[in-house]
Amino acid sequence: MRITRIYIYLMYIIVIFSIIMFISEEHYIIASLLFLGNMLPGYAMATSLMEKNGN
Repeated sequence: MRITRIYIYLMYIIVIFSIIMFISEEHYIIASLLFLGNMLPGYAMATSLMEKNGN
């Protein structure tokens, strides 16, 4: 379970860094699509992976 948390945090850091880079280059549409396409579905995946379930 620890490796799952590390993986999720690492992926969030990479996506946030990419969003910051696109915003700094004034590519706002790409940054918003990157946020909506990765962060929002990723949140649902992260919560489901971090839950303590019987699987």
